[in-house]
Amino acid sequence: MRTYKFDRKPLRLSKYLGEVFPELRYGYFRTLLKLREIRINGKKISADVILQKGDIVEVYCDEDKLLKFNFESVYQDDNILIAVKPRGVSSEEFCSRISTTLNKPTELAHRLDTNTKGLLIMSHNDRASACLREGFKKGFIQKKYFALVGGTLKEHLDLKAYLIKDAEKGMVTITDIKVNGAVPIRTEVEPSEIGEDTTIVEVTLHSGKTHQIRAHLAYAGYPIVGDTKYGDFELNRIMRAKRQYLTACKLAFNFPKGALLNYLNDKKFEIERDF
Repeated sequence: MRTYKFDRKPLRLSKYLGEVFPELRYGYFRTLLKLREIRINGKKISADVILQKGDIVEVYCDEDKLLKFNFESVYQDDNILIAVKPRGVSSEEFCSRISTTLNKPTELAHRLDTNTKGLLIMSHNDRASACLREGFKKGFIQKKYFALVGGTLKEHLDLKAYLIKDAEKGMVTITDIKVNGAVPIRTEVEPSEIGEDTTIVEVTLHSGKTHQIRAHLAYAGYPIVGDTKYGDFELNRIMRAKRQYLTACKLAFNFPKGALLNYLNDKKFEIERDF
């Protein structure tokens, strides 16, 4: 069984599943509807309905009848997997599909926003999971992103602030003052290609909180082009940006001697930005 929580504007079931569950061919989807093997909020359905925000979708399918899930692996060994998560799929669902495809335990070490493409680290065992958790906590893992932002940035920025998460609204707020519930964040920004109205920047993420890069850059006056939550909507319209221009491009490790994943220290992992 595959379970999904729908959190978007109203959308037809077949279109939604086509995005989050592409291994489910449309013909098999129709068969499951006839067999009433798809449930919305616990109720069996037989029609291609319109989903509403908050709906829980359950698909009872035969895994042997699904298309094979193909993904781009950058590195893999017995401890970890580094793969390229595409836009439009959550980190949790991406990891779940990989685990099913590989038929082995696969656990997320961190997350990327659903609409962000990039390098995602996963673990294959408990020891590796613990090592990665410590690595992120103590700064042994460095993540870099490229983004296209509004505005002309000509100098390096070392941004520090506080982030407040509103789980109910699915958004965060940035503040310069430490208040109840706020956590400290740090985001470094380096201009890479400077244009008249936009700049391609390289971002080093130090704290890795929900929506940190998007919200922090917008707060600093450099919103990411295509960002529909924190961005400049007029700029997005002018540039006809249908997606956020943000890619998780680089990973580097600096584990101490004796750490399980210390052997990764001499390796660099990098992909091209897709904008």
